Amino acid sequence: MRSLSRQHSFWLAGGLAFYLVFLVRGERHLFQWFGPHEYWATHWARDYSGGFARRGLLGEIISFVGADNTSYALITFASWIVALGLAAVAIDAMWRLTRKMGQWDAILLSMAVFVSPATFGILLETLGDPLQLILLIYILTARFVLPGRNLLIIAPVFALLGLFMSLTHEASVFFVLPALGIQALVLRRDLVSWTAFGACLTTSAIVVAILMLTNMAEAPASNPVLHLGGAGFAYEGKFDSFDNLLGEELTRMFGSGFYGLYETAARVGGAMMVPVFLGLMFIASRYGANIPPTPIQARAAISFALVMLAVFPLMLIAHDWARFFAYILLVYLATMADTTPDDDESKPMPGSAGFVAGGILLAGLTTTDKLDQYRMDGLWWQPRLMLTCLVVFALTALFVMLSRNDRACRPMSERED
Repeated sequence: MRSLSRQHSFWLAGGLAFYLVFLVRGERHLFQWFGPHEYWATHWARDYSGGFARRGLLGEIISFVGADNTSYALITFASWIVALGLAAVAIDAMWRLTRKMGQWDAILLSMAVFVSPATFGILLETLGDPLQLILLIYILTARFVLPGRNLLIIAPVFALLGLFMSLTHEASVFFVLPALGIQALVLRRDLVSWTAFGACLTTSAIVVAILMLTNMAEAPASNPVLHLGGAGFAYEGKFDSFDNLLGEELTRMFGSGFYGLYETAARVGGAMMVPVFLGLMFIASRYGANIPPTPIQARAAISFALVMLAVFPLMLIAHDWARFFAYILLVYLATMADTTPDDDESKPMPGSAGFVAGGILLAGLTTTDKLDQYRMDGLWWQPRLMLTCLVVFALTALFVMLSRNDRACRPMSERED
């Protein structure tokens, strides 16, 4: 009997990670199906039948090809295809990034990344979110079209991508544009990347500007009716205007005195802590952290910092902050996999084993908890778990510092001998 190849073993581990997260985080929603929440499902059913509507392009495309955009069965099927596609993209990205590492080092690092509310967990919690579809299309386009270096193809493709993503969900500009920007500014630094970034920026900026100027709050009565067989359901929430969303968030953050500022800081910390830890763990284990850093180490760290910072403006008009940091982490991993040379050897920093051990422990802590509403403020909704994770982070940092000090002292002792 032939044994599994290393690549097959890696993909099997990734599939098991997704199944494990599904066992813990999978939820029944509308009509008792393991499908998307009614809020996300409603996005697929919105169209232009009653006039232009924000986020109506996806439903319009479904109707245009002759399908029923209000069918919950169709929406569920499409949502699972997208979520599984993004999971496969994440597994493939980690495989390409870790294949120069030892087999078990690569698997343990990847499992710490996958078994997390900020990766596979967010794909299940926000199943059906149209942003997932946009990210999947962008990642595949960046991987297979961008390296082609044909400006006559790249310019129109990314211009169309800008139109599609901004008309499907305007928040996508905070993920796609930063990813293209770091490729042009930090990673690839060539005319092709700048062309793709400029084309996507131009079309998406025009659409978002129009939406900002014309958007009005929509009453719940305007929501389409989803159906499964003879049963129907209409989402009772409203799609609010940008002005109302901005006013609500600013009041919550800065209009409630000291407690409002404290809550804002806690929400930001709860939303960022898992994605930031996973990103730092990945960089430390794959690229290392020399002083001064090598060029590829500097590019990896700068790119991670830039994409994380790019999400902050979105907090002014949106409530689910942890969802955004989780999405940008997935985009970052895919971007690094596309731009890291195939012959680049893994150079883990001293103490990276402690980072991975902390990641595995973090995966266990967060996966054994349902993490209700993680997409909103991350671990802030579970303060005891958040404090426990902070202890894990502190112990990991201590281990890394001791490992670096031990390595720094070793050459001195060898010279004295």
